[in-house]
Amino acid sequence: MRRPPCFISTGSVLIDLPLHVGRVPAPGGAVTATSSGPTVGGGYTVVSAVARQGVPAALAATLGTGPNSAQVRETMMSDGVELVVEELVGDIGTCTTLIEPSGRRTFVTTEGVEAEAQREDLDRLELIPGDWVYTTGYDLAHRTSRNVLAEWLLALPVGVSLVADLGPVESEIPGSIIDPLLRRTNLLTGNHLEITQLSARLGSQAAMREAAPDALIVRRTGVHGCILWPAHGDMIEVPGFARDVLDTTGAGDTHTGVLVAGLMDGLDVVAAARRANAAAAEAVSRLGPARSPRRDEIDALLALQPEPDAEILPDSPGVMHA
Repeated sequence: MRRPPCFISTGSVLIDLPLHVGRVPAPGGAVTATSSGPTVGGGYTVVSAVARQGVPAALAATLGTGPNSAQVRETMMSDGVELVVEELVGDIGTCTTLIEPSGRRTFVTTEGVEAEAQREDLDRLELIPGDWVYTTGYDLAHRTSRNVLAEWLLALPVGVSLVADLGPVESEIPGSIIDPLLRRTNLLTGNHLEITQLSARLGSQAAMREAAPDALIVRRTGVHGCILWPAHGDMIEVPGFARDVLDTTGAGDTHTGVLVAGLMDGLDVVAAARRANAAAAEAVSRLGPARSPRRDEIDALLALQPEPDAEILPDSPGVMHA
């Protein structure tokens, strides 16, 4: 019997240690922080968001044999995420995040086996039409993983959709990798600043559209929701949801995971984006990175909110509205 379509994430996984601080200390200084303790983060947030919608989800990122990786496996079992690549001897790294009252975050990352993507493992995956594969800019920028991942992603079978979130490190991804990858991408997502920076790199909004001709481009605009730019249509603004903000870590990945899960469920892009906006709003009201609400929680939130109309934005060549 043929398996159902699956979401497969290649995003490397780290253990996050979020530290809430009043300010980032000056060099040589000190501050007191509060923390809810280490949690599974990095590329795990997006795949867990998909799994929590009841959609089949798998992790194709390298884990190790150490205690950090053991914590990831325990969380995967709870969420119903399958690991589909082999482990390596060693352990994954960590990311210490300093979170200021404004929500601004400062990161200190250590590296582990998550940066050692194995091409033979990826080649063994049996992908089928309807699958969605996810990649991040962090892995495409990293010198030890970018070539392996890029070559594999560009060889994805017909009918398998590619999701790319280039993130804040887009400028560190070589043009020889980013240019062909954008042409293959089916969903390109980023926050307002990230999409603006990519547009500037390529020369204009029109050039970005030309570079990713088949992609649904998603500009996440925080509390305002998101702006969708379908491959062959007008830009559409989908309003967001106001929530008290405790921690913005992983909100973008939650948005992406729930959006793709909605598309895999057969929703149109606006309905899927509305669910993603609700999920991201709920996620920022919780502490920690992998805090996506489940399907029933999103249903309950949507039931309490009047459904605002999505707005088709007027044509404005070269400008993607914020």
